[in-house]
Amino acid sequence: MGYTNYWHQHNDFTDEQWKSIKEEYDYIKEVCKDIIVDETTKTNEIVFNGIGEQSHETFVLNKDAKPFNFKKDYEGQDTSFYFCKTAMKPYDIAVWYMLTQIQRICPSISISRDYP
Repeated sequence: MGYTNYWHQHNDFTDEQWKSIKEEYDYIKEVCKDIIVDETTKTNEIVFNGIGEQSHETFVLNKDAKPFNFKKDYEGQDTSFYFCKTAMKPYDIAVWYMLTQIQRICPSISISRDYP
């Protein structure tokens, strides 16, 4: 199944926004501790997936709109566009919660998702 969550991040998050986003992530890590596994290794990113067979595609959010190693795949690519396929597995709720909180903290972020 190709169920996907989408977002557009045009600008870097401010330090204040990033602090709030990280606090929301700390909350979701506690509430969803039986659903997600934290794969974050850097302070300027949030990375998680579902646990075990419940995993699908890793959710990755960077503080910077375009991480230092970002390269366009093709001419005219929308470099603000990001997505995470969850196949409607249980960790989808954590992905969607994170995106809604990110949009609340930073209203310039647009979010959407596929509907079943």
